[in-house]
Amino acid sequence: ETKSPAFLQINPLGKVPAIDDNGLILREHEAILRHLVRTREGTKAFLPDDIKVQALVDQYYPFHHFAVRPHVIHYFMGSASLLPESTFDKEKAQKQVEETLKTFETVFLGDKKYLAGDQITIADFSAADEILQLYHATDIDFDRFPKLKAYVENYLNDPVILEINKPIIELAKKK
Repeated sequence: ETKSPAFLQINPLGKVPAIDDNGLILREHEAILRHLVRTREGTKAFLPDDIKVQALVDQYYPFHHFAVRPHVIHYFMGSASLLPESTFDKEKAQKQVEETLKTFETVFLGDKKYLAGDQITIADFSAADEILQLYHATDIDFDRFPKLKAYVENYLNDPVILEINKPIIELAKKK
């Protein structure tokens, strides 16, 4: 479907995420999230006007794009045998992803419930999207990261979040 002519009009790269919101075409995850919380009723809490909260969200995203996302995807895909064996060094990939999780836990999460405080923000949507792949479908031991484990469990306590994440949870149960 992402290679269909209609979709390629929205994103010539043929990749998701991408939206056409009344003629405004956006192709990047963070831009889409920011746009939706600014334009949709009932979503303001995910990126409130509080400057400090916004700064914490902004602070997280470079780490997400350059560490969390690439390390998690590499480990997840390698663990699921979706990468050629010659390109996946499990020991090295596990070390990278565990260092990334430790940094996430100590530097970005700290003593907060979520990345920017007590409420879920768009930064948490992005972080959890990646981390839940590890949590549900790999052999990473989250008991070694107690704050991160609590973060994931708090996040999944939200019924809407839990519903959205059912596909990855169901996939993990099949393993």
